[in-house]
Formats: sequence, structure tokens, C-alpha cells
Amino acid sequence: MKINNLDKIIEDYLIRNENKLKINSNDILSGDVFIALQGRNIHGNKYINDALDNGAEYVITDKNAGSFINENNIFLINDVLLFLLRIANKKRNNFRGKVIGITGSVGKTSVKENLKFLLSFESKVSASIKSYNNYLGVLISLINMDNFSDFAIFEIGTNNFHEIGKLTSIIMPQQVIVTNIFPTHLESLKSTRNIAIEKSDIFNLKYNSEIELLILPNSNSDELFLYDQAKKMKISKILTVGKKTNSNYHIQEINKTNKKNIIIKVNKNKESYKIDFDTDYYHQIHNAIICLSIFEHNNLPLKTFYKKVKSIPKIEGRGLMNEVAIDNKKIFFIDESYNASPVTMKICIDYFYELELQNTQKKYIILGEMNELGKLSKMYHQDVIKQILHYKFENVILCGNLFKSLLKRMKTETDQINCLLDENEIMQFLKKNIHNNDIILIKGSNSTKVNKLANMLNANKE
Repeated sequence: MKINNLDKIIEDYLIRNENKLKINSNDILSGDVFIALQGRNIHGNKYINDALDNGAEYVITDKNAGSFINENNIFLINDVLLFLLRIANKKRNNFRGKVIGITGSVGKTSVKENLKFLLSFESKVSASIKSYNNYLGVLISLINMDNFSDFAIFEIGTNNFHEIGKLTSIIMPQQVIVTNIFPTHLESLKSTRNIAIEKSDIFNLKYNSEIELLILPNSNSDELFLYDQAKKMKISKILTVGKKTNSNYHIQEINKTNKKNIIIKVNKNKESYKIDFDTDYYHQIHNAIICLSIFEHNNLPLKTFYKKVKSIPKIEGRGLMNEVAIDNKKIFFIDESYNASPVTMKICIDYFYELELQNTQKKYIILGEMNELGKLSKMYHQDVIKQILHYKFENVILCGNLFKSLLKRMKTETDQINCLLDENEIMQFLKKNIHNNDIILIKGSNSTKVNKLANMLNANKE
């Protein structure tokens, strides 16, 4: 027998509870709610019985298809996203904690995870999982929020025009962070200035009347454009973080005392901070100082920040180093495989060049192609090749047809660069050439073959 008012029952259930809404039947635990949507190739209805077997309390679907166990708890609705939006709006309106929204070209997930880690020592924190920063991801994240959190942290992403404003108007973050403006998603957005304009909607009062704090970078002209826009909108508190002396949080010095200890000197007005950190990787330092500014704005104990900042966990795909096995040989694998842009690619190559080796260790740098760069794609990939040649790495693997054609066009003939076309070719090369304690760094866009290679290596963690 069908349950009357099932939509209202599910709505109330999701508003009262936290972390109940799932889109993957494998993630379902007892009491969860499964959303069955059309995927790239298959509709989620195929997995409804799996979800129910795993303990799903309710199922939401937009397609009537066959019979299922426990049919009474399956809610059929024409527009699932509209239904989720209704619930997300109610949950946001009920929330009394502080909402932090993070956007930027790169680093959104890292800043979110850093903040979640540090704030959790002083406060109750909810945060979106993985990189849930598109429309569906934002709705799920809001609905899964703990109503009693002190802070709720969300990523807001885009790869086209008019997306940031739409998501911002749902999340309504009081505290806003823009990590950076770099060349990404140029296929749709065309220029970094357009990226900056799109990102600026996160603090545009048209979409976000709740804003009380805006944290901005100031390293390039597009980031300075953001600052000018924020001033025009009369945002009440704007803080800048960067290497420039006029930054509110001026990263003045990064001193390496030994291989595992870094001292960061930061100036704020006439105050000076010295922070112990575990890496001189600049973008990770920049992220940590963003967290410092959030601590100060919310009057949280700085002693907690100082004590815990060195312990921020590295994230898989974003700089995490693992020991892995290749043919019974122990290898150190630096995993930067989550995604790639021209700037992050350059940062990774610089970092790997500076990385000190021990005894007989060798470095292997494996780079995949960068997606969504539009007409500038060839130029940015040529820049990568030039940087590699400049540093004279001994062991380089470039993966992809674009790299292959550019090497041919540039008439680059060198033993230091191997151009291989898939993860299996690369693995065979590594098995033949790599030795115990060698170090591999992998960087490339999400959908590239090197990302698959990274997953293969991570499956062989020691």
C-alpha cells in the first residue's frame, strides 16, 4: 500500500537528519535515502534494489520502472532536482551557524578540507564531501548538513557562465573565500577575466545578501579586479592573502630549517606571526593562512591553529605521498592526479625539481594533458614541455596525443622524455626501469590516462 504524503515524510526526514542523502547505492547505510537519477549511460533505477538491500529507508526517482522490494517507500516525482531544492532551501533557512562558501580556479577542496580539520578542534563542523561543487552536489551537501553545526563549509564550482550566482543564492554564505584566479575551463569561459567575473558572483549582493567577510588573493590582475569589484559592492570586511606587501596577511618569508620543518613569517598590519609548517609548497602555505584569517575573524583560539596546522592531512590526488609497490619494489608516490591547470602544473614541476633526493634515489615525473583550455591548449602544453627541458629531468613521461604531436612539431628529440599513450604502457615502462625508493610524481586532468595510473598505484599501497 502506497504511503500518503510520502514527499512530506521524506522532506521532514531529511531536514531532521544529517548525511542521509546518497547518489551511489554502494554508499547506502541503514536509514539512508537513495536518489535514482539518469547517469551518463544508466538510470539509477537499476540500483534501487541494491540500495534497499543495503538498508535505504526511502528512494527518490523520476522514472517508473518495474517492481521493487519495499515499493511503498519509493517516491516517484517528475522533477527530482526541484524537490531537492525545496528541501535544501528549507534546511538553509533553518540553519543558525556560520556558512562558509569557497570558490576559485583551483584549491577549493584543499581549503575546505583544511578548514574542516582545523575548525573541528574548536567547533562542530559540517562540510560537503569530495568535490561536490556543482548544482546537484550543492543540493546534496546542504541537505546532508548537520542542523546543529557551528560552521557549514561548501565548495562552489563552475565551468560556464551564470553558475556561481545560481549556487551562491542557494548556499548564501556569510563568509566567502576565493582561492585564486587561474586559467581553467577556458573552453567555455574563454579568458581569465571572464573567470574572475563569474567567480565574483559569490560576493555579489544580488545573489548573496548575507556576506560579512570576503577573503581574496591578490597575485595577478584578475585577482586585483575581484578586489576592486568587492570595494564597489561595499563588502563590509575584505581581507587579502598573498606575497604582496600590501596584503592584509602578507606571507613575508618561508624559511626551511630542515627537511621536515618550515617557518612561515606572516605580517598583518603591525603584527607578526611565525608559524611552524611541514612543507614549503606555496599553495599549501597560502591555504593555511586563509584558515588563519578565518580563525581570527571568528575569534577562535589561535593556539589551536598554531598547534594543529602542521598536522593538516594531505589529500589523495592533491599532494599526498604514499609508499606503493611496483613489482615488489618500494616506491614513493606523490599523488597530484586529481586535476591539472597550467599554473598547478608549473607549481608541481617546480616543486618536484626542488625536491631533494637521498643516496641513489631517482625522480620520475609523469604528466598527463590538461583539459578545457580551448584555443590556448597547445600553447600551455608547449610551456610544460619547455619547463621540463629547462630543468633537465632525467626521467620524464608525457602521456597523450597532444603532447606527442607537440613534441614532433617542436622537433624535440631527447632521451629524457618518453611519450606514452596509456596507463598500461607507463606501468610497463616503470616496471622495467624503476628501483627501490625512487620517487614518482603524477599530475594530469581527471579524465586522463595518468589519473587511471594513479588509481592503479594507490591500489598497491604498502
